[in-house]
Amino acid sequence: MIMKVILTVLVLAILYILYKYETQHIETTEYTIFNEKIPKEFNDFKIVQVSDLHNKVFDKNNNKTLIDKIESLNPDVIFITGDLVDGENKNFQIALDLIDNLVKKYEVYHIIGNHEQKSLIKKYKHLYRDYFKELYSKKIINMENESVRIYKGDSYINLYGLIIPLECYPYFFANNKKLELRDSFVQDKLGKINENEYNMLLAHTPFFFEKYVKWGADLVLAGHVHGGIIRIPFIGGVLSPNREFFPKYDWGKYEKGSSTMVLNKGLGGSKVLIRLNCKPEVVRITLKSN
Repeated sequence: MIMKVILTVLVLAILYILYKYETQHIETTEYTIFNEKIPKEFNDFKIVQVSDLHNKVFDKNNNKTLIDKIESLNPDVIFITGDLVDGENKNFQIALDLIDNLVKKYEVYHIIGNHEQKSLIKKYKHLYRDYFKELYSKKIINMENESVRIYKGDSYINLYGLIIPLECYPYFFANNKKLELRDSFVQDKLGKINENEYNMLLAHTPFFFEKYVKWGADLVLAGHVHGGIIRIPFIGGVLSPNREFFPKYDWGKYEKGSSTMVLNKGLGGSKVLIRLNCKPEVVRITLKSN
């Protein structure tokens, strides 16, 4: 009996540590991207990527811990790669407050993730109506199958935002099957790119990296996988939202041909809220012209 009590206390203590430490301490990861197509005016241009907040609260002071972490990275722009909110959680004010804080100092570019896309499902529509009304009234640049040029002087780099259909997101706790994208999907949505210019793509899911490469993206920023939730040293992430163990893409920098993808571990979680060796993350990317 005493041994059972000790084991129970030990398990509860471990779970508490996993929740309080692994989920509450934000890491920063920095990458440097070299490409001869980056204009010299964009040398040392700093992008901070935020992803998969899922209504996460890091402190009782309007997420000041997260804001301070972002500010410490001295970004030129901020890219948000989806899932600021959690699909069935009505507390959208956390995401809206974060946007309010960020747009005071920075240009913020944003795409929606699969959780925001649940607004397309009839039974969830009423939850999102007010959220999107408020979100789109704010001073952010929403990149829903759209493109913009980011200028410094007369030079620019191109930014695209791609929305992957909700049917392409299978879940552990659902009966849906993954729908594959047709080869022409990205170009059909975003058009043909100028391969002589530097082209960045915001895409919530990394699992279509090959499609992004074929289209011609130089730099892809993605999230969705939460780093695999549990990370085993020298092996990688264990769990994927795509109902698979040890996913091909879980976290970090991937390269294929002349394209690079940065995959963010994200900040919060959905359904599975623990993290092990997989702390929340904010990413800074520094561009370098050759």
